[in-house]
Amino acid sequence: MSKVSEAIAKFKKVDISYDYSALPQDIKNALPHLKKAFDLITTIFMRQQMEGLPEIYEKVMSENDEEKKEFWKQFKGPWSQLEDFKSLYPEFKDRPATCAFYPADITKEEWDKALAGMDEAEKELMNDTYTVIIRENGKLKAVPYHVHYAEELGEIFDHLENAAECVENELLKEYLISRAEGLVTGNYRDSEALWVKMKDVPIDPVFGPFEVYADGFLGLKATYEAFLMVVDHEKGNRLKEIENNLANLARIFPVPAGSKPAVGKIAPMIVVHQIYSSGEAAQGIMPSAFNLPNDAWVRGNVGWKQIMIYNIMQAKFNNCTMKIADKISHGKIKAEFDPYFYFVLMHEVSHGLGPAYRADGTPVAKAIGKNYTAIEEAKADTGGIFILLNLGGKYGIPAFGKETILNSFFAGLFRSMRFGVHEAHGAANVVEFNWLKEKGVIKVLDNGDFETDSTNLIPAVEELLNELCRIEAQASTEEAAAFLKKYATPGKDILDAIAKLTDIPIDVRVEYKL
Repeated sequence: MSKVSEAIAKFKKVDISYDYSALPQDIKNALPHLKKAFDLITTIFMRQQMEGLPEIYEKVMSENDEEKKEFWKQFKGPWSQLEDFKSLYPEFKDRPATCAFYPADITKEEWDKALAGMDEAEKELMNDTYTVIIRENGKLKAVPYHVHYAEELGEIFDHLENAAECVENELLKEYLISRAEGLVTGNYRDSEALWVKMKDVPIDPVFGPFEVYADGFLGLKATYEAFLMVVDHEKGNRLKEIENNLANLARIFPVPAGSKPAVGKIAPMIVVHQIYSSGEAAQGIMPSAFNLPNDAWVRGNVGWKQIMIYNIMQAKFNNCTMKIADKISHGKIKAEFDPYFYFVLMHEVSHGLGPAYRADGTPVAKAIGKNYTAIEEAKADTGGIFILLNLGGKYGIPAFGKETILNSFFAGLFRSMRFGVHEAHGAANVVEFNWLKEKGVIKVLDNGDFETDSTNLIPAVEELLNELCRIEAQASTEEAAAFLKKYATPGKDILDAIAKLTDIPIDVRVEYKL
């Protein structure tokens, strides 16, 4: 079997079809316009990986090589997310750490030298999350996204206006227009604040440049992605008590060294069923939950949303997580969906807790640079299990036993590590595994199987959370890198266990009917 075939086979095709007949007619009328806008988000995302990639993609899709088409559709290019974005096609190089955010041959020395000769306004633009760095007349220059991707964003604006004309819900209409204007002007903040406050809507679309995972050079530049989701108000209403007690959750979370959290006024918890995705959200591994926006000002002054994508999460659990737990323990470790669901929810909550700004006002993400994503994902994971252990039975959080929480969490570690142990989520899970093994919570048997022991779970989790928050609040980039080098390096036990899981899907892939 070729490497391409192997990569495709690791994703199980699942049916998450949605009954569109239940949607109001105005929403049905808006969906084709939203799909066109979202597909252009994918075009921009491809350009962010490699300029000219959208044209190459269209050529691949027009040819008769079905396997190649399947791979490119899944990974949005020739690179395997499962192999640290190495190219599986000899005519293409591996995806560089710079993607197309920076000149391909840029060096850290050139970057530092260029910034040293700039005034504060120029430096701010260079370090901005929403700029592409180019060379002009031999000098580095920052170009805002809304200028660099103006052609595609102009078309997206038109499609979103058309969608807004269809919908009857005034808040949804206002949001679509505001977001369209924000994308073409670079003023993302107003529409992101509006999105956080948007509730009682039939669908919840979110789109734009958000995450910085792809920027392996400095960890600054955000990629475009989009989610189109139908809101499940019945399931969401069950989470209202937790949502209303966010301040009590924040109170137990470490905020060391004079750092400051970004606790806003609201943090809605929304349960949805995904009916379409695009851009980075549709590349390789599919998110089953997310917490947005990432803008620290919006988070601190307005709030954020925790989105739980129920149909995707359930598909992943049934086809991957549950089976992994059973296999690596020969049936001794049993993962359950409910504690797993609430762990993922608390993971998303934890992204909004703890240090957001250092004592000097520097955003944590900028303070530790490219080390941030792995540290932050580990913090969110550890915070999630910390909250379940300490507040179970309070504030609407179900009380699960220590062993039940640990086993469902443990199964998820290996599911994420299989995405790639150097990818942000995978690296974070390696950190958690190695730490809990060091503390005796995870035990490796002579035959390579695993057992869990919840005796020391609570102090081990608390100690790790304190350390991760300390790193975010005050560590140098070198200290953060040293921590990751020690704990995010997978040992033979991890690699051997992953090697045993080849008959279990790494993730799911869906065919949308939209």
